[in-house]
Amino acid sequence: MVVSRRSLLTGSLGLALAGCEFSPTVLNAYDVAKAQIFGHPDLPLQRKTIAKLPYATMTARVGKGPQALLLLGRVQGGEEHWISGVDRSVLTLMGGRVIKTFGFPENLKNTRSNKADPVDRRLHQLRAPLHHTRYVDLDLGAHFGLRIDSIFELVGERRLRIVELDFETILVREKNSARGLQWEFENLYWVDPGDGYVWKSRQTIARTFPPVEFEILKPPG
Repeated sequence: MVVSRRSLLTGSLGLALAGCEFSPTVLNAYDVAKAQIFGHPDLPLQRKTIAKLPYATMTARVGKGPQALLLLGRVQGGEEHWISGVDRSVLTLMGGRVIKTFGFPENLKNTRSNKADPVDRRLHQLRAPLHHTRYVDLDLGAHFGLRIDSIFELVGERRLRIVELDFETILVREKNSARGLQWEFENLYWVDPGDGYVWKSRQTIARTFPPVEFEILKPPG
């Protein structure tokens, strides 16, 4: 069965998150959700369990590392702060792009651009290669205002399966170049063809560890 994003917009998480300090409510919610979703480590994820949770959730992994569960702790100014209760790391997303991190070996402190980011609900409209420039701050090497030039290219339609449900998506590749560091990398986005929502992504956020891959189990309501 192929489903749409709208059919999963059932509830949201209204938990307090201030900077990188997590309230007991957030961490307790994480423990409950992890137990309900993962259960015994040998058991697969189950959609019926995810559907019952009152939290927006996603899974993420760094490279070939273990899969981690993240809850949506706060949405402010379009920024989604997804947190892990295991090591208290944070992924901050804006329209599907990771724009900040906390608790990683090398952290992305900020991301900004003079133009709208194509990742923010525009990739489903891509018909030809699209150029974009953004500037990032990294906490290793004091790289502030590092310019990253990117080219978005349409790969094609893909059926994506996330925990027992199939989604029709469009796969888009983003080729990136940080010329000041002679650093080149690519990101991948699986987006909803109707509204550009990013269901899955593989993004390189730093030079010192592998890309981060995440999948949205239950989107914000």
